[in-house]
Amino acid sequence: MMMSKNLFIQVAMIAISIGIIITFVNPTFSEIGEQQDDILVYQTEQQKVSGVNNQLSSLITSLNNVASDDYRRLLTYMPDEVDTIAVARDLSLVSRQAGVLYISAVSRGVVTNANSPDNASSQDFIQPKEHMFSLNVEGTYDTVKNLFALLEQNNYPIEVQNVNVQKKGGGLLSVEIGLSVYAYENSPADQEIVF
Repeated sequence: MMMSKNLFIQVAMIAISIGIIITFVNPTFSEIGEQQDDILVYQTEQQKVSGVNNQLSSLITSLNNVASDDYRRLLTYMPDEVDTIAVARDLSLVSRQAGVLYISAVSRGVVTNANSPDNASSQDFIQPKEHMFSLNVEGTYDTVKNLFALLEQNNYPIEVQNVNVQKKGGGLLSVEIGLSVYAYENSPADQEIVF
């Protein structure tokens, strides 16, 4: 009788320990595993952020290491203001020189950049203002290609933002080009001017 009582107690103890493992230890291990997975994801993301921060620091360092002569040359090349009439005239002259039919040049005004700080310190580089223009021309493939080559050789920076090409009859193309012209200035946005 004593033996069966001890056997019964041992079986009961095994059943209780299995119950404790199922109800407490196993969920705790699962929770610990989930937390370890979260920690691993956090560490991975932290390494990515550190990599981006290191890259940003190196870019800032290279920006700050621009020689003052180079910065002065950039300021010389970059105009102090954009004369919308002169830009439209230049676009007309370049178009005619390229052999395309000049239709119009439209000033779309100044692009406002929400990311630019309002009060930059004197050590920061001055952010140039971007003036948008739309140039409409017609011509053959070769003359349009020549137009782009001539736009690259301008006396001030002109950047092509977008191009819309439509085929017309007789092998002609109708081309609308979105252009950006940059200048260091503090003037309010220009109104739209059509030429």
